[in-house]
Amino acid sequence: MAKWKVLALFVTLTSWTYADQGSFTNSGGSGSAGSGIIVTSSTTTPSGALNLNCPSTGTGTCAGGSLNYVSGDGSTAISAAFTSGKFAEGCSGGGKGGHVTCAYTFTGYFAGRLTVNGLSQAITGVTSQAFGTGGAAATGTTAYNSAYAPFYYSDSEQIHRSDDLQGTNQISFGGQGAGVGQFYGAYGIALDSAQRIYIADTYNCRVVRVDDMTGANWTTYGGVCGSGTGQFYDLSGIAVDSAGKIYVMDTGNSRLVRIDDMTGANWVAFGAVGSGTGQLASFTSVAVDAAGRIYIADAGNLRIVRMDDMTGANWTALTQSPPVNGVSRTFQSPIAVAVDSAGRVYIADNEYYQPAVVRVDDMTGANWTQIYTGPGNGLNSISVDSSGTAFTGGGGIRMVDNMAGVLTSSGAVGPIGSYYVFGVTPVPLPNPRPSAIGLSPAALTISQNVGTPSAPQPVTVSNFGGSLLNLGGVSAAGGFGVTNNCPASLLPGAACTLSVTFTPSAAGQVDGSLTVTDDSGNAGAAQSIALTGVGTAPAASATPTQLSFSSQVQNTTSAARSVFLKNTGTGPLQVSGVTAPAPFSQTNNCAAAVAPGVSCTILVSFTPTAIGSVAATLTIADNAGTQTVRLSGAGVAPVSASPSTLSLGAIAVGYTSAPKTVTLTNRSTVAVNFSTIESSAAFNITSNTCGVTVAAGISCIVGVTFSPAAMGNATGTLTFTDDAVNSPQTVNLTGTGSPPVTLSSNTLNLGTVAVGAISSTRTVTLTNRQPIPLSFSSIATTAGFNIATNTCGASIAGGASCAIGVTYSPTAPGPTTGALTFADDAPNTPQTVTLTGTGR
Repeated sequence: MAKWKVLALFVTLTSWTYADQGSFTNSGGSGSAGSGIIVTSSTTTPSGALNLNCPSTGTGTCAGGSLNYVSGDGSTAISAAFTSGKFAEGCSGGGKGGHVTCAYTFTGYFAGRLTVNGLSQAITGVTSQAFGTGGAAATGTTAYNSAYAPFYYSDSEQIHRSDDLQGTNQISFGGQGAGVGQFYGAYGIALDSAQRIYIADTYNCRVVRVDDMTGANWTTYGGVCGSGTGQFYDLSGIAVDSAGKIYVMDTGNSRLVRIDDMTGANWVAFGAVGSGTGQLASFTSVAVDAAGRIYIADAGNLRIVRMDDMTGANWTALTQSPPVNGVSRTFQSPIAVAVDSAGRVYIADNEYYQPAVVRVDDMTGANWTQIYTGPGNGLNSISVDSSGTAFTGGGGIRMVDNMAGVLTSSGAVGPIGSYYVFGVTPVPLPNPRPSAIGLSPAALTISQNVGTPSAPQPVTVSNFGGSLLNLGGVSAAGGFGVTNNCPASLLPGAACTLSVTFTPSAAGQVDGSLTVTDDSGNAGAAQSIALTGVGTAPAASATPTQLSFSSQVQNTTSAARSVFLKNTGTGPLQVSGVTAPAPFSQTNNCAAAVAPGVSCTILVSFTPTAIGSVAATLTIADNAGTQTVRLSGAGVAPVSASPSTLSLGAIAVGYTSAPKTVTLTNRSTVAVNFSTIESSAAFNITSNTCGVTVAAGISCIVGVTFSPAAMGNATGTLTFTDDAVNSPQTVNLTGTGSPPVTLSSNTLNLGTVAVGAISSTRTVTLTNRQPIPLSFSSIATTAGFNIATNTCGASIAGGASCAIGVTYSPTAPGPTTGALTFADDAPNTPQTVTLTGTGR
């Protein structure tokens, strides 16, 4: 067997072969903080060497790395890794002429393996270190306990059993109410020698006993709130002695009650309110030692009391420690009490700002040792296991290792809130501790697209007990597959991995299970975790369904336009390819699987290599099918002239038209330099803002006129010769050379008119196409034809028109031919209109 001898805040290893908890201190060596915490010390008590390295994970935090300890005689070794850690630098001193001193503090939590004389078990623990800067010596305390430390605890509506402080393999029983399987304020919890569970069901005013966490053989005593025999009021603490007698702290009635069994046989009550011998005030906790002596936490009187039996015989009180250097320690609020197998007394001292656990060797207060449990919701209860690990309830559950370190619960422990953790009691275990199996995660859900196998999902199998864990078969039911990567046996503190896969054949949910058989001491012959598979199917939509790029300069790349590919299905969308034919191109962030309801982005660009319109299709291939987006764009010249055709109109020969303009635009990113800007004959450049160069993105203007030398249509070009890639740029020029003066018609038929009558008036329009006035010397008709109206007068302005109205008065039957003649000062004078008519 193994044993620890307590010396202040550390332990001395003896020849014992096994231990469930312990601690040691270190000093000397070195400590440093940089990318984490490193401490090396070959001076420890007990003798040994400590090396730890906690790599930084963020500002003031660390995890991973290692903690290794080997005792001086080689009989004890710890190999662990940090689950979490915090460190900080603090400085003091300064002021005028002062010296500033800086140091680091570090608290790290670890999990790993303890080996004593060749026997191993899984452990968890905490180390606290302090050291100066510059590699200064470190001092600290390291405490550890068995990772497999099962316990029962109560809250206001349930009882629970957990294998560790993380809630591994936690089982819950009960619900709120007053019926079978229900509790209302379950404050106290205790076990008898058969490991049956007793609960102080506070507000139901009763004691409940069940065989196990299934609630088997539910038995109650009490149930009537009152102060008589068989009645309770606000009962709290509960204890069971080696003979099976039940002790109930009937707090509301200010008394301690003992009954022989759950029938209430031999009801005995003890209690009187006060501060003297045999009197109590504000007490909620009771404990019984191996000799049957009774311990009560008398918080109202700031003391712990012990009596031999329910008569109060040999009443003994403890209020303070023996003086050390003339100073004694006292209780602040001793809320709960427990006794270990060696008779040492543990007290939960619920000081509101700094709750602590106090341990004394006996009721003299010898070897008074205390450790603060840290901030939280205060302490409600205390218990101790066979190895001397103290468990406190309140603010979650805390485990106190050898009065040297404190571990606090996390995870599933305290499901309705850490404040509501009340009674806690450890589960008795043999020595050495049995193996303990843990499966993580406790349940597994895999979503996978129909017809494709999922990636293997790990399930970790760990032995966090103190003996070899022998594994049997591994199986998966419900359409799941499993690969067993585990050995036949797992050492304490070791772990292995199972790989679970799921290949759905249809959409929807499938339920299954993973089962591991083993010889673990904590969870029975087979452990199962629930497997949930969800068959999914992706669906995809691309928006917009078409992209039209504005005109883009040849051989340049447009700004990127976005296409959003959204997964509108229920499973991950995997894109296998995205293509955009030239002159279009794309980049995308769709390489990773796209989750349902999420979009990825495709950026499309256009780089025309030729002038003109182009169309193409963006194609997206994925496991939902193929999506397409229509693409269009137009390549434009880097330098262009507008308009590309310029008509100067009809201009009288010998004259020059009004100027019209052509705009030349430089769309390129560099300046354009001209060698010539010229026009064809009959067309003339009259203005030019282009000069010899046009900057990038700038336009210039050229003015052109038309000076026909002959009548008829004329064509030509305006040509820009420059250093652009599309040089030269040309504009087609057109114009028409016309007579200086023109008539709307060269013939006019006045029709058939009776002899002696006058026809209706017919009109001829004359247009002066010269830019100068036209003067008439005469406007006359031949016989039989007469001028009826005349808007021409003696002259008309340049570019103006006038009209002559003509009538026909035949003097004899038959056809008549005549003329209307304009005599003027135009180069093509006279202008003549042939007149015809018929007399009858």
